[in-house]
Amino acid sequence: MRSQAQELCDRFDYPKELSEILDEVVDLAGSHLGNVQSIVLSPSTSTGDFLWKRTDSGTHLMSDVDGFIFVEGAPRDLSGFQKALNVLTRGVGGPEFHLDLSISSTDMIDQLPQTYQFVETGLAGFVLFGESPLERFPCKFDPRASRQAFLLNLFKPLRHEFLLASQDGLAQAAARLILDIPTLAASERGECIAGHRARARWFLDERPGRLGTSGLIIEAVEAAEAARQAPPGNLAVLRAVVYPAILEAASLLDGRGPFPQNPDKETVLRLAAWLPPRSVRRVLGELRTMLQRPTQRTADLRWLRKRKEALAGAALLGVFGHLARGATGTPPSGIGLCLREFSRRTSTHLASLQEDKRDFIPSVCEVYSEGLLEIYPSLGDASQ
Repeated sequence: MRSQAQELCDRFDYPKELSEILDEVVDLAGSHLGNVQSIVLSPSTSTGDFLWKRTDSGTHLMSDVDGFIFVEGAPRDLSGFQKALNVLTRGVGGPEFHLDLSISSTDMIDQLPQTYQFVETGLAGFVLFGESPLERFPCKFDPRASRQAFLLNLFKPLRHEFLLASQDGLAQAAARLILDIPTLAASERGECIAGHRARARWFLDERPGRLGTSGLIIEAVEAAEAARQAPPGNLAVLRAVVYPAILEAASLLDGRGPFPQNPDKETVLRLAAWLPPRSVRRVLGELRTMLQRPTQRTADLRWLRKRKEALAGAALLGVFGHLARGATGTPPSGIGLCLREFSRRTSTHLASLQEDKRDFIPSVCEVYSEGLLEIYPSLGDASQ
């Protein structure tokens, strides 16, 4: 199978180590998945925004690689392919470097969801292998899907804050989350601007909409853009702005003022109004998860009905409020309730935590991760 990895790396002056890994991805897809028709890389890899640097120990790969693999018919050996990818990336790069490749039948291309990511990929994706399917990607998007992605991404800096002993990883995750704000601003205006750096520059130049009126957000985006130019960025600056800036962005997004520090029912309902309707395919997938991993019948049915991303988003915004104030005092109790429903936990695990934030935040991350696996079971394979 012929890979175009060298062409991509020549275009953006990416290191040969990335080219070698992408060549291996193409070979692994062919040997594990069957009749691969095309492999497409998404922005930011396809727009020159992949992060890496030279260190004394060699080349340090610092970004994730997102993309899509389209196969004729059903893929043959998904678990074997995922295990091979895990072996390929083990010990390579920093904590943010991994391969996130969605695998679908070519029949599904015309049914891709209308999200910012798919439109951006259609405009600026890179065909690593095979014939280009990009003209069949959606050309319009629902801004509510961008808000949904924003809520799910709130988790990223938290897992570095207390779970991973990587200061560079924390700086990188904080910068990456802040760069969701220009994406939101473009999405709300119905514009698709490909690439994190291009969106950040546009946001700082144009100061668009409500989000562009905040001096705090402008300061945060400037720090995040600087971090992309010289990764991983200044941790002290990023840590100081990420939590208050995200809280400010959330409150400005719908123009209804600040979110309460302690998540409540009204907060969840407010966030639920941001979200797109769930597709039939999504509901069927959640039903399958519920039947495969039952807890209690009544709780399971409530879980299926709930807007789960709103529950998780409310909880994590509560955590951000807690951290933005220096994490003093007792953690908000509403966080535990939201996350227990999100992950279908019936215990009072979070309610009994110590006040010390080093006990609290790791437990939040643990329960949130469980909830993500309930919604996206395939993530469990990637975490092995």
